[in-house]
Amino acid sequence: MVTQITLGTFGTQNGKSVLTGGASQIDTKGLIDSLVAAKRQPAVRLETIDKTLDKQTETLNKLKTLYTKLQTAADNLRNPPGVGVDAKNIFQYRTVSLTSADGSTASNYVDVTVTPGAAAQSYTIDSITTIAAKTKQQSGNILIADTTTASAVTAATPGLFQPGVVNLRAVDGTVGGIPITLNSGDSLSAVAAKFNEVSSRTGIQATILTVAPGTYKLLFSATKTGTTYGFDLNATSPAPNAGIASDPSGVFAQFGAISTPQPAVNASFSINGVPLTRETNSVSDVIDNVTFTLKQPLAPAAAITAEVVPDTTLVSNAVTAFADAYNEFRLFASTQFQVGDDGLPKDTSILYNDPIFRNMVDGVSSEITRVVNGITGGNPSFLSDIGVTLDNFAGDDTNPATKNILTVDPDKLKAALLSNFDGVRKVFEYTQTSDNVNFATFKRSNNLNNITSFQLVIDRTAGTFKATYTDPALGTTTVDLTGTPITGGLSLTGQTGTIFEGSQFVFANTGDATINVTMTQGFGDRFYNLMDSFTNSSTGVVTQELTSIADNKKRNTDEITSIDDKLTSYRDRLVQQYASLESAISSANQILQLLDAQANARNNG
Repeated sequence: MVTQITLGTFGTQNGKSVLTGGASQIDTKGLIDSLVAAKRQPAVRLETIDKTLDKQTETLNKLKTLYTKLQTAADNLRNPPGVGVDAKNIFQYRTVSLTSADGSTASNYVDVTVTPGAAAQSYTIDSITTIAAKTKQQSGNILIADTTTASAVTAATPGLFQPGVVNLRAVDGTVGGIPITLNSGDSLSAVAAKFNEVSSRTGIQATILTVAPGTYKLLFSATKTGTTYGFDLNATSPAPNAGIASDPSGVFAQFGAISTPQPAVNASFSINGVPLTRETNSVSDVIDNVTFTLKQPLAPAAAITAEVVPDTTLVSNAVTAFADAYNEFRLFASTQFQVGDDGLPKDTSILYNDPIFRNMVDGVSSEITRVVNGITGGNPSFLSDIGVTLDNFAGDDTNPATKNILTVDPDKLKAALLSNFDGVRKVFEYTQTSDNVNFATFKRSNNLNNITSFQLVIDRTAGTFKATYTDPALGTTTVDLTGTPITGGLSLTGQTGTIFEGSQFVFANTGDATINVTMTQGFGDRFYNLMDSFTNSSTGVVTQELTSIADNKKRNTDEITSIDDKLTSYRDRLVQQYASLESAISSANQILQLLDAQANARNNG
């Protein structure tokens, strides 16, 4: 007779009461887990999708890094728009070589340094007659016990200062001079400090010289070289270069004569046969972006030639860096297009089916093979003209076979830079000329495509701003620009859907004008703009795709959280249901045991 039904037993799982299998071999925990797992399959699918999204994010971020590196390399070669950007243009850098007529060491006499934008030409330092010098004066011996406690200001004591107010000459424009007050009992250190407190206004500074214990001198020196800052503390106004504007208290009356070991002297020299005088030995206002530092007198027989030339090594390195950055991208792209023996994309080919990535690869491939339009006169217009060619890479243990890798022939590139530097820079830079000095380009895009010139008509009276150009397919075409008044002129931006979309021009004039513009757009500029269209923080397609992936993952995470929250309630209901069933079975078992006891009693009665 059946006396007991066993379905399962209770246990504790993660702090909750659950059922476990009993003698019937029915595992209630396993049943609940299976039911919950079945209902969680949508979340599992979303988690699988998230893993794919994580791989896509990691790969796209690597792609963005490669694009940013390529954009940076292109930026050095593109002639950045705006004002004062020579320091960012590698083609504007220069080097200087010095040679002397008599074979002496030129750098012993002069140093020549240049900043980006200096004209590439030679200069001759014909002679250096004098080197600029500061006024240096010194007092007689000052006989006091020490410089910190003994008085250097005492009435009626020869060789010391008289108490009172003296007005030193002013170099800051102060009428009447700069007053300093010496008090009876002031130490020599205190006196020197009072001179130095106002030295930026007087151009005179003081230093204590110890001749011997108890014997001192005050050394007075101009704060700058040249005669403008020259002074003489023996003279008072209105004498030329007087150091003292007035001394009504007679502060210097008993101090004694002040000697002048070195008077103020201006630098006197000649460049390209032009006699010049300057108050400093660092001369940067003679030739733009060139500084001459004079060191010692130079006789005409030792005249020095300074040859300023483009820094071709820097340019060559920049071109190589551009090629390297491009090749890194090409190798990366090859890894994304790899397929296995089954013809399917490899696990590492994360972007294989990404249409945006394929479009980007096509865009880069198209740019690297184009010709630079508008270059004439036999100047180079292809990368191959300057020693930069496309080759195929056979692959190695690390990288797959890759087409269209850039190879730089350093000898051919060097020869091109030495023979036709301006021609090489046009291959990379954006160049522009116009017949109006008030016209400038502040932003440009690759929408300019193949046009090499346009005419801009600014008619403020009619309120129209029109650009006319020749389209290779459509012929003469005129489009409107949007004009916005700015201080002293006009900002002109290209309208959406026109070739000037993404371009911005500035006309620094308040009148009307007809402006003729010609330009060429080299590889550096076009690649910079292309990379910006990929990586721009707001409009770049890679940025937008990363944002889209992040949004998708957030939605998936929210959905997974919602599913798991519902499954928690579902599991709790199942536990309660099986608990109720266990309770019912327990009651049934008790009844069966009672019936069994009654039956046994009858049988034994």
